[in-house]
Amino acid sequence: MPRHLPDINPQRCTGCGRCISACGPHVLVLERQGWDKVSALTDAAACTGCHHCAWHCPFGAITMRPAQPLAAKE
Repeated sequence: MPRHLPDINPQRCTGCGRCISACGPHVLVLERQGWDKVSALTDAAACTGCHHCAWHCPFGAITMRPAQPLAAKE
């Protein structure tokens, strides 16, 4: 599990796809929200936490947040 995961603000995301192009492991997709499309993380476990999506977003729609550790099974 990566240390950080992308947190996408749908109000700032324009659906330009630059983050998707920058994503090496291909874990981001465009999803429809009403009439708009916004970026969404599809596979958190496959995300490397490289920050490329956040760096390539020209609208500041992506911030990296600390990944939540998996809950221990009892």
